[in-house]
Amino acid sequence: MKEVRLVASCLFYLSRVIAIPYLATSAYCIISFVFPIGSLQLVDEGKKFVIMYPFTNRRFLLGDDYAFYYIFEMIAFIGLYGLFFWLLGNIFTTFREKKLFTVKGVKRLRIFYLLNFIVPLPFLIGHIVSSYEVEILVTLTALHFVVGIFAYFMAVIFKQGLNLQTEQDLYI
Repeated sequence: MKEVRLVASCLFYLSRVIAIPYLATSAYCIISFVFPIGSLQLVDEGKKFVIMYPFTNRRFLLGDDYAFYYIFEMIAFIGLYGLFFWLLGNIFTTFREKKLFTVKGVKRLRIFYLLNFIVPLPFLIGHIVSSYEVEILVTLTALHFVVGIFAYFMAVIFKQGLNLQTEQDLYI
C-alpha cells in the first residue's frame, strides 16, 4: 500500500501542477474581458482578439472570433479542464489516505464521474446546433464518457468497500 500512496502522491501533485495554470488562465481571461486592463486587443478589424501576457506586449492567447459564444466556450473549456484536473487530484488524494474506503472518497468519485458524464453534453449539443468542429467534440465527449464510466465503477466499488468496512467495524 506504500507504493500506491507514493504513486498517488506524485499524481496528486502533477494534477495540481496542471490544474492551477488552467484555472489561472481561465480567471485571467475573464478579468481581461470584463475589466479594461489593457491586456485585450482586437485585431483583424475587430473580428479576432489577442490576450497579452500580464504587463507585457507578448501574445498569450489568440481568438479566432470576437463573438460571445466563442469567448464563453473558450473560457469554459479552459476552466473546466482546470476543474477536471483539480478533481482528478482529489481522486488521488483518496488513495493517499490511511483508510481507503471513506464517505469522502465515494463523494469525490461521484462528483468526478458526474462531471465527466454531464459537462461535455451541452458543448456537444451546442456544436451540433452550430455545426462546427463536431468531430472533435464527439471524440472528447466519448473520452470523457469512458473516464466517467471507470470513475463510476470505482465509486460503486468504493461504496461497497465502505459498506463492508462499516459492517466489519460494527462487528468488532
